[in-house]
Amino acid sequence: MPETVPQGTREPIVELLDQEWKVLAELCAGMSEEEWTRATDCPGWTVKDQISHIIGTELMLSGQKPPEQVEPAGGPDVATGVKVAFPHVKNPIGEVNELWVEARRQTPPEQVLDEFQRVTTARLATLRSLSEADFARVGWTPAGQAPYREFMAIRVFDCWVHEQDIRRAIDRPGNLTGEIANHARERIKSALPYVVGKKAQSPEGSLVAFHIAGSDETTFAIAVSEGRAAFTEHIPHTPASEIDADQAYLEMDFETLACLGCGRWDPAVSLQEGKVSIAGNVELGTRVLENLNFMI
Repeated sequence: MPETVPQGTREPIVELLDQEWKVLAELCAGMSEEEWTRATDCPGWTVKDQISHIIGTELMLSGQKPPEQVEPAGGPDVATGVKVAFPHVKNPIGEVNELWVEARRQTPPEQVLDEFQRVTTARLATLRSLSEADFARVGWTPAGQAPYREFMAIRVFDCWVHEQDIRRAIDRPGNLTGEIANHARERIKSALPYVVGKKAQSPEGSLVAFHIAGSDETTFAIAVSEGRAAFTEHIPHTPASEIDADQAYLEMDFETLACLGCGRWDPAVSLQEGKVSIAGNVELGTRVLENLNFMI
């Protein structure tokens, strides 16, 4: 009997979200009790906390309110002034995320995984019932006002980032190529003009090239012209002697780019360990590297 598809628009980004959630469920189903408790690159979060976070976000998008606030452990964060309950939380969005996670810290891993599968199944049914107008409707997203379709594209990327956090914690690399990884790569790439121009304050006339090594090897460059950083077709190539003084050339693999862009790895340590190399204008390249984190 053919599958009955709910009335609505068959949205490609929803199908990608379905794929990502299946990958996560399969990955977690094979984990040991000890693996569930391992710390991840997300400060303060274990493997289980990562799944709890995804559950909480999807429940919130379904209209459910976060659990009750916990009593803050101290005063405002020195850097942000935000009163938070946990030292690793740095902003209001993080504080809300933590409430969902904390509510499940005493829940057995198998129950958390079961809830993840129930919640994501329900969310897919809801998303597949939405119309084209629903996906085009502009509203709040973590990246500002945008169509709901864009919000779901962010959800695919966010879930993939947390999947990779889990994979590194349990030493099971994977899903770094293919459709979902390509989606993540494009999300990261689209943020790099902001990194080069606004965060790193690259000077007028400068150019920063990124060579991403690996099976999906690629090189792209961002130039600063008239105060704006944008992708350019002019791409310099190593060796360093062939690069102008106002050009920086950064080389790394995709996993390193993702970990640095999402604030998982320390830029100085990554450079010291040889995960990143910089040619040309080393000062400019180092400044870009130090500012690669674009995640909230």
